[in-house]
Amino acid sequence: MALQTSALFGFGFLQTPERTLLVDFYAVGSDGAVLPDLTAGEVTIKIDGRTRVVRSLRLVRQADATAAGPLEGATTPAPFGTNNISEVGRSFFIVVDDESFRPGRERPVRSAVQAFLGALSARDRVSVWTVPHGGIKVDLTRNHDRVGEAMQTISGHGAEQESLSEAACRTRTTLEAIEHMLSTISGGQGPVNVFFFTGSLYGPQRDAKPNGPPGMCELTLDLFQRVGHSAAQARAHIYVIQPEDLVRPTRTASENMAGVGFSATMNPIEGIEHLAGATGGLKMSLTRLGDATLVTLSRATAAYYSAVVDAAASDAKGSHGLDVKVNRPGVDVRSRGLIFAAPVAGTTGPARTPSEMLRVGTVFSDLPLRVSSFASQNDPSGMMRVVAAGEPDEPGVSLTSLSLGFYDSQGKMMGQINLDKELSSMPAFGTMVLPAGTYRVRAAAVDSNGRAGTADSELIAEMTPAGPLKLSTLVLGLWRDNAFQPRLQFAAEPVAIAYLDVVGGSPGQAVGALVEVAKTLNGPALVTTRLALESTSDPSRFIASGAVPIASLPAGDYVVRAVVGVEGQAYGRVVRTLRKVTR
Repeated sequence: MALQTSALFGFGFLQTPERTLLVDFYAVGSDGAVLPDLTAGEVTIKIDGRTRVVRSLRLVRQADATAAGPLEGATTPAPFGTNNISEVGRSFFIVVDDESFRPGRERPVRSAVQAFLGALSARDRVSVWTVPHGGIKVDLTRNHDRVGEAMQTISGHGAEQESLSEAACRTRTTLEAIEHMLSTISGGQGPVNVFFFTGSLYGPQRDAKPNGPPGMCELTLDLFQRVGHSAAQARAHIYVIQPEDLVRPTRTASENMAGVGFSATMNPIEGIEHLAGATGGLKMSLTRLGDATLVTLSRATAAYYSAVVDAAASDAKGSHGLDVKVNRPGVDVRSRGLIFAAPVAGTTGPARTPSEMLRVGTVFSDLPLRVSSFASQNDPSGMMRVVAAGEPDEPGVSLTSLSLGFYDSQGKMMGQINLDKELSSMPAFGTMVLPAGTYRVRAAAVDSNGRAGTADSELIAEMTPAGPLKLSTLVLGLWRDNAFQPRLQFAAEPVAIAYLDVVGGSPGQAVGALVEVAKTLNGPALVTTRLALESTSDPSRFIASGAVPIASLPAGDYVVRAVVGVEGQAYGRVVRTLRKVTR
């Protein structure tokens, strides 16, 4: 028996010499895991009822499908951010309709999300939103503890009862908020997953007399279809999740809105079904205590299939039906996100500038990039000097433009730096002064062949305590032209220079500083060397630096640990991952 998925969606048109479509879908077996060995001959794809030739089929792995929890080697942090799809991990958006249930009814949602976080890999990014009015609570982050903490602050804001007009207005505002959220993650490469928790939504209704103009809480089918269109543009798989016992009673007496009658036959579940249908999403439910429903999705989304199929002239505009079938028994197929793609490498979407790519949350991967960031205290007030570095992740690539964006933990852009004229040497750097906190740093670039790419890095911009001292981020690099130059990765260099700022302390204090190289955060040291302390024009600031021999190390990732402190007092430690490659 072949199973299928169907959806209505809209997508953009790309002018290419040979038009093709890119269809992403999940194929999950009876054990809940992704099928690893589908072939193009086993897949049938129909658009508007017409079968399209499947030119190629590729399995894209995003996480370890065999075991929950952090991936093997997760004790070695990533050395930098990248847009290599195998290193980026998955993106999950937790969206809670907190006005659809009363205070005190949050336990099922919190419990389900907490269990889900425990099943993710260390590379997976998660964002938290509340709708219709709360907005983003946590920007995309790999710090799953922060996500769990944010979920503990989310509670219901619904009244004991809501009128029919209030329910309709809430539904409309919620749909508009979801449409906006999806627009912020549109246009990138690879699917994203949205878990939308709601107690109730209402279906299409009028709040006006027959043939009259629409009222302020009109619920039209177009509202749902717009969300579906935005989901397609974002390549978002939507899971509409209703916790049990969260539906609020709605007053059923007829009422007037602006002098007109409002239907009293609204079904609080109808809108949930409409939203799932319009987005091609999956409707799910949770028990009162929360359960492992989301945990199963951590396995089902570990990898996806990307199929390239022939396009037709009729695909350019409007909504279209999509059917994906797999010719195997017991297979659950979930599809979302149909976009135009070019068969020529490097042309997977309309041309975008770095500034445009900074303002969406998804990953562009035509141009391989890497990005890293560092921070040190800027002044006694506690402001931090944040430095971002970006470069191509391929040799011989020439960038024509590069922009760096800095976002706080709630996704607000704190600043942007354009480096179009500073690209003669790599990596390219940008510096900003920002308050202490957690930031997402994004590099967006275009190369001389017109390829576009983005990469993200997370930075905790704060000083690390070391007794009376404070330590900056550890930076690795080389001495060139009598100056320290940061590097994101190393190859044949005999040594890497470890460098950090040390702030505080008193004259005459005995300060010890050393640097170690290990395979994991707390593993045995493979290399140990001392750091030299150099004074600066600021009597309270010193530079700690030293050469770390790496010539004998095989290619791979290593944790570099700098340990600094005053003799007889608590020491502090800062770490950075060093990647050594063969080229």
